[in-house]
Amino acid sequence: MNAVISKPRGKAKPKIAKNAVVIQQPKIGIADIRSWIKTADEKLEAVYDAAERGEPLDVLLDHLCHSVLCTPIAIIHREDLTRADAQRLYAALFPVLACIQAAIKLAEGTILQHGLEEAFALLDTAQTALDPVNDAVRALPEGGPEHDFNRGRDLAIEMLAKCRERSSDCECYRRNRDAGKPQHNIVMDYLTELACDSTLEAGFTAVLSGAIGPEILDADWFKNLTLADTKAGAPGEDGTQALADDTPVATSCAPVGDSFDHATFDDVYCTISEVIAIIEARAHDVDSSDLVFGALYTTERAYGILSTGIDTRDWRACEDASAPLAVALAVLSAALEKADDVALFGAERLLLLAKDRLDDACNPSGKGQQ
Repeated sequence: MNAVISKPRGKAKPKIAKNAVVIQQPKIGIADIRSWIKTADEKLEAVYDAAERGEPLDVLLDHLCHSVLCTPIAIIHREDLTRADAQRLYAALFPVLACIQAAIKLAEGTILQHGLEEAFALLDTAQTALDPVNDAVRALPEGGPEHDFNRGRDLAIEMLAKCRERSSDCECYRRNRDAGKPQHNIVMDYLTELACDSTLEAGFTAVLSGAIGPEILDADWFKNLTLADTKAGAPGEDGTQALADDTPVATSCAPVGDSFDHATFDDVYCTISEVIAIIEARAHDVDSSDLVFGALYTTERAYGILSTGIDTRDWRACEDASAPLAVALAVLSAALEKADDVALFGAERLLLLAKDRLDDACNPSGKGQQ
């Protein structure tokens, strides 16, 4: 028999149909990773709630849920997630997974084991998806130290703005708050957020270092502060400072004796400083520059008067500054009839607010009329 004829013939490869549909796996996005981590966190909390208190598993889960997992949770919920964040999150999940593995060993043979294994699978999948080569991660902005600094900076600015908005609620001495209210410690919330992510520290502390210097002019003001002062109650009780006889309740702006409230004085002092800076910046670029310079001169005069009482926050200095502030407002208002300048309109508004605060604070019961 012919050898060629008798040789087994290889099977031909099947041809791919021209209209065949190629099924592609759906791409993993950041939303998926966020969902997996969120679900895993919920499962771990459920297991922690079910664990017997005081047992080794309970102690480990408490540490896992309320310490180790805090950083990954804080990172993944950022709206401005970056590749640098993804890299930190990838690394931060290693200790989480290690703790869960230990917890699974402790829970072996119990009903809690299944929940822990589900949480582990979700976080393991999330960590794999955070690989830098994955499309979802590569599509993120780069991030890095400068971006982290700006985040911390903005967090501190937000905290300071909220403290100023609620200055009466944040007062540490009971006598300066609304009657019966505890201190609203806004800073604590932000420090908790800061504790979850050390990359925010540089920008956050830079802002605070700059703010505390000019704002807290007399650190001795806090030497008599007690824990009771920050709690609710009547001034004078629990060893707290009592109100002066002529000081109305529920105001942080009233003079105490001859001393003007620190927070109010410092706020007004800084506001007038800002007004001066705005006017100086715009005075040369507007049509009515002569009038603007006149407003600047009288504003600086009021600022100088306040400077003489900066150590004692003397309300009499505030009364003396009120008249030149009124003149400055009148001159600036006349200037703005010719110069339609947004920055100067803002300066006028700030100046009006500063003068109103001075007048209201110095005359809570007609004392400024003496």
